[in-house]
Amino acid sequence: MALTLEQARAYRQRRYRTLDQAWVNWREQRLLAHLLRAWLPPQGPWLDVPCGYGRFAPLLARLGFTAVGADLSLAMLRLAAEAHGRGRWVQASLLALPFADGAFDGALCVRLLHHRRPDAERQQILQELARVTRRVVLVSFYRYTPLHAATRRWRGGRARQGMLTLARFRALVAASGLELASLHALLRFVHAQTFAVLRKA
Repeated sequence: MALTLEQARAYRQRRYRTLDQAWVNWREQRLLAHLLRAWLPPQGPWLDVPCGYGRFAPLLARLGFTAVGADLSLAMLRLAAEAHGRGRWVQASLLALPFADGAFDGALCVRLLHHRRPDAERQQILQELARVTRRVVLVSFYRYTPLHAATRRWRGGRARQGMLTLARFRALVAASGLELASLHALLRFVHAQTFAVLRKA
């Protein structure tokens, strides 16, 4: 079911309000800034997908990137346009991006691959990101480790996230025409979220 504008506004307001989530957002922003500076100096256009309400738009602008934001949700795109200017927001599915091959220097895909979905769909997403970029793709995923599995069992939590072992992630990357250049944990041994720098093979 599609989000209404009111639901999107409510999500934006509550998403990073708690102390732990505010810290996660702060850490993600710092880590992404480091990776963007290290791997892809501002040159050609950049794709942020799914862009949501434009959480990373200020960071990309501050670093000098010309970015296009894409998302399946029209409500989220409206919020992004209201906050960050119109003319560069596109409704699109990551399974079939409406962009030409090599249209972007790089792409950013944060907080998507950890959702529970079949590996074939994850591979299709990575293939689409590889198709529309010329150089680098930055993605995040939740990396499975025995420590995280034990912690989840101890807390009695249900596996809401689709965690991936490193071997499984590497296989998906290789099958998508990309190669893994580097890995960066959000907070090693504490948080499962991991950022990966992928290059065109």
